[in-house]
Amino acid sequence: MNFKKKLLSIFFINILIPVSLFSQIAFLSFENKSSYKGNWNLSYDLPDFISDYLREKYTSIILSPSTTENLIKENSEISYQEFLTNKGIKYLIEGIILNFSINRSIAGEPKVAQYESYSNNIEVEFKITDLRTNKIIFQQSLEQKTSDLGVGLTIFGRETETKKEFEQLEKIKFGSDEFLKTLVGKNLLKLCEKFSSKVETIIELQQNFNQTEKKLDTTNSKLKRKILTGEILFVDDDTKEVFVNLGKKENLQVGMILPVFASGDSIFDKTTGEFLGVTDKKIGEIEIIEVRGDRFSLGIIKNEKEKISKGNKVRKVEISSE
Repeated sequence: MNFKKKLLSIFFINILIPVSLFSQIAFLSFENKSSYKGNWNLSYDLPDFISDYLREKYTSIILSPSTTENLIKENSEISYQEFLTNKGIKYLIEGIILNFSINRSIAGEPKVAQYESYSNNIEVEFKITDLRTNKIIFQQSLEQKTSDLGVGLTIFGRETETKKEFEQLEKIKFGSDEFLKTLVGKNLLKLCEKFSSKVETIIELQQNFNQTEKKLDTTNSKLKRKILTGEILFVDDDTKEVFVNLGKKENLQVGMILPVFASGDSIFDKTTGEFLGVTDKKIGEIEIIEVRGDRFSLGIIKNEKEKISKGNKVRKVEISSE
C-alpha cells in the first residue's frame, strides 16, 4: 500500500473520464500530538490507511494526503479550498492524533515463567469540512483499544509469538500485508470501521454491493472487500426494534448502520423470456444498538421508506486483511 507514489495525474485525465468518477473527498496529513516516537510516520501513515479503507469500502476515488498536498503545491496561485472545490471535491478530512501507544505487560518470574501481553490504543480527533459552505460538519474524537486475545506464556525464557511480534513490529512496513495481521493492524481496521459508520451518511458515502464493478484505482491496496448478507429475524412494530442474524462473528459493532433490502422486480431475458432473477430494492436502514452473540444482534429502525419486516435482507461491507 504505497500511498506516496500515487500518480498525480488523477486530476488531469478528466478529458477521458466523466467528472462523476472523480473524488469528492480529500485527506490532509494529520497533526501528531501523541507520544509515539517510533519509526512510522503517523502523520501520513494513518490518514493514508484510512483513505484507502474508505476507498475500498465504498469503491470511490478518495485522495490521500500525499496526493492532495502535492496537487495543492502545484496550484498555489489560488487557495487550496478554491482549488479543491473547482475540482469537484466536496469534503476535506483533517485529523489530530491524540494517542498512539503500543504497550507490553509482563508478570511472573524472569527465566522461569512469565505472562506476556501487549496492547494498542489509537485516538484521533477527526474534522470534516464541507468545502462548498466552508463549514465544519463533523468534529469528534474516536478511540479504539485492543489487547491480544490470549496472554502469552513464556517458560524458562523461551520467546512467545506475542513477544516476537512486539519486538519486530516497527520493522514491518505500515499498511503492508504483514502489518494487517498484527494486533495494531487489526485495531486500526476497527477504528476505520467506527469512523466510516459515523460519517457515511454525513458525507454521502454509499456502500456499493456490486463486487464486479470496475473502478479507477490508483493504489495497490492490501485490504480485502467482502459482502456479508444477513436477515431480519424479528421486528417489534411498537418499539421499532429488530433482531438480525449477524453479530460478533461478522465484526458487527454498536452504532453501525445497515441498509435493509426487500425483493424488487422480476427480471426476464428480453430475447428468450427466461426468468433471470429478482432485483433488490433498499427500503430502509437499521442501527445496531447491541451485539448479543456470534450471529445475533439487536438494532433499531432509523429510516423506513417501506415497511421493514421479518425476512428482509441486511448487508454489510467488510474490509479485512484476509
